Amino acid sequence: MDILKSRRRFLAGLVAAGVYGPLTQFGLTRMALAGQSEQPLLKVVIVVIPDGTAVDSYQGGPFGDGRGLWHPTAQGMDTTAFTLNEVSKELEAYRNQSLYLRGIISGPGNSGHNNWNYILRDSAQSQSSIDVLLGNALPGNEPSHRSLFAGPHAGIDGTPWFVSFQGKAIRTPYRDPMLMAESLFKTPAQARRALEPGAGKLLEASLADIQDIKNRLSPGQRQKLDTHLDSVEQVIKDLEEARPPVGGCEPVMLEPLDYQSAEHRTRIQADHHKVVATALSCGITRVATVQIGRSAESLNIIDVSRDKNPHDCAHRYAGEAVWRGTRQWYVRQVRELMDELSRHADPDMPGHNLLESVLVIVTSEMADGAPEHSIDMPLVMMGGACGLLKSGEGAGRYLNITTQADKSHHTGNPVIGKNFVDMQRIWATVAKAAGTSVPYAGNVDPVSGIFTNV
Repeated sequence: MDILKSRRRFLAGLVAAGVYGPLTQFGLTRMALAGQSEQPLLKVVIVVIPDGTAVDSYQGGPFGDGRGLWHPTAQGMDTTAFTLNEVSKELEAYRNQSLYLRGIISGPGNSGHNNWNYILRDSAQSQSSIDVLLGNALPGNEPSHRSLFAGPHAGIDGTPWFVSFQGKAIRTPYRDPMLMAESLFKTPAQARRALEPGAGKLLEASLADIQDIKNRLSPGQRQKLDTHLDSVEQVIKDLEEARPPVGGCEPVMLEPLDYQSAEHRTRIQADHHKVVATALSCGITRVATVQIGRSAESLNIIDVSRDKNPHDCAHRYAGEAVWRGTRQWYVRQVRELMDELSRHADPDMPGHNLLESVLVIVTSEMADGAPEHSIDMPLVMMGGACGLLKSGEGAGRYLNITTQADKSHHTGNPVIGKNFVDMQRIWATVAKAAGTSVPYAGNVDPVSGIFTNV
């Protein structure tokens, strides 16, 4: 009976906010963002696949043709009549809550693997990435995990091409899922200690001692010390603001595996999904990024090939079958993440699953790994997203946004031409839907037609 009442209140809230019926300007945003009791709270998960999704055909030429394995075949610029392609159809099970965007450029368009510096950031690659900005705007119960970064197999070969940035500083992801779980899920005793009044007093005392020393230092030394003190003060603030997990939040129990081994790659990926989904379901965080390997990665996907690395496969050096197979494997991992999210309960709405309130955004640091370009970028948004995503009213949707283009590329491709929307405008649009903004220079005009509240 309690669950039924919760559902009725949930549906009544949706009606009032305009999800079913005319949308009021601020109703849904208030409901999704304000943190009201038993109201859905927006969560965001960003997934970055390495080396593109094969947006160009196998014979696509030196700068691609836009006729590859990812972009759906559509019957118009904005339509629910579209057919998923050989790679994107791995997400067929979630088609009805998906919005496939076309007509995006990231960075200058031809920066190759260097585009990992751009993909989640501004076009000047100078500001925080969108996940960090969203984490600040959509805090969970533990501020220290306000933007969770999971990077299974990213940089395990010593090449730290990580896509998440705090300002100009590269963030390092959790790569071992067991360490991520240990960091997120405290024992009851640990949780009590963290929540005790004055949990940061010890750090505060140390901070006071350091401040006494500060006057004895040179200006340069003081500047370095100030940077460290800012970090300590943030830790104190996070400790004081931490709240208990929602409901019965149980730690995730995982089998110890070598996360750097190709033999366990698929299993480690699944373990990351479990930890991320559980953290969202417990209310620990509301924002997470999953980077599935680094650009030009070298760890084999043995489900596809034991002796050909994914980078060579993306470059079509190893043959058409593994080129196709590796791209499909990456997107299949996204489907498994969606499945995992759907198995978890929403922390704010009893009787509802997590996927109803999550916006999942999937892209890559480049469009195609053979020409190594970043025009006509792959990007799909999925999930219930608290009713914010305009995904075709249960049919799924394809949207070509080139009519809103703000950048042109000298080559383009034969399918959609030379005019594109800069990726930083996509992040500006996501930020606005989440009730915040991006501090990016240049054009940050929101793209229309993506969210009900933008």
